[in-house]
Amino acid sequence: MERIRTLVVSLPRMALGLAIVVAVAAGFAVGSWRSGPAVHAGMAQSAEGAISVESDGWWYGIPFDVAWTDRQNSFHERGRPVCLPPSVAPIPVTFTAVEVSTGAVQWRQVVWVDCRTTP
Repeated sequence: MERIRTLVVSLPRMALGLAIVVAVAAGFAVGSWRSGPAVHAGMAQSAEGAISVESDGWWYGIPFDVAWTDRQNSFHERGRPVCLPPSVAPIPVTFTAVEVSTGAVQWRQVVWVDCRTTP
């Protein structure tokens, strides 16, 4: 009789423990499938009318109204990053992009440029 009582008391605890493990695993799986902002680095081709950069096999267009941080660590909400003036030579740049998806179309949108590390 004592074994049955022990089993009845321990089963709910085991079920709760198992439920917690499953919830943690599910939360981790869902969180790892979501993509968030990612920092990239590459060599930018900067012209008067366009800025593009290749990084990790992707080509990114950097908009002229992007948020950026200057060498003095001042944040700018929009405008052409001062570290990407029109240039014949490629310019090293660090930037952040997010994945955007609308139906079957997917791209990576540049949302911030870091001019603190650019020479």
